[in-house]
Amino acid sequence: MRLLNYDTLDIVGFAGVRERILVMDSRQFGYQKREDTWEGLGQLMYLAHAYFKPGGSTGRHQHSDIDIVSIVTRGRLHHEGSAEVQPDSVAEDSTQGLVEIKAGQVMVQRSGKSGFMHNEINPDADIVGMVQLWLQPAGSVSERASQTVIDVGRGLTTVYQGIDTELSISCLMEKELLSLQDGWLCYLFQGELEAGNHTILRGSLFYPDEGEYLAKVEDTRLLIIKILAE
Repeated sequence: MRLLNYDTLDIVGFAGVRERILVMDSRQFGYQKREDTWEGLGQLMYLAHAYFKPGGSTGRHQHSDIDIVSIVTRGRLHHEGSAEVQPDSVAEDSTQGLVEIKAGQVMVQRSGKSGFMHNEINPDADIVGMVQLWLQPAGSVSERASQTVIDVGRGLTTVYQGIDTELSISCLMEKELLSLQDGWLCYLFQGELEAGNHTILRGSLFYPDEGEYLAKVEDTRLLIIKILAE
């Protein structure tokens, strides 16, 4: 099993955000790729586990030709952005008129051909946790940027599906078993897993050996990235 844990990585960041970067794909970053990061898989270009300082924000900035998936792991964020809200979004407006994203929810922003501006803000006096992924759009791309917020509950929830890459989150009870396959890329952002003699800790990015994995604690959450069959 090939594994990278975020405790082995430097903490970097910008504005009110600090993060450990696990994936920086050479196709996206070229010579700027950090040596201690892994290459992506399929459309995946970037993966980081971050936290927002109390009252911190990213600052308003532009993205184009990239889709962004943000998984809130702790606390809540206020989101302001130019992307069109999709009808199936479960997000609620905050008291400031911004979109609020809470722990257990995922925001998906698709850049379309227009790109989008956004800012993520921690409104509270405690840190907020987030896992963020960037994916290269492929296939038919809409004219306008869009955004949606998804609730993640028990079982398996698909949060992003591209032309050849799918992102899902598995939410497991203690002692629940999960079958993983060769070729998948997984990131454990909450809890702990066990497989044979291997213990997989929070913050681990890994290519699993095919088999069953046991959740050691309640509400273990695993991000699964896989290439779709042609």
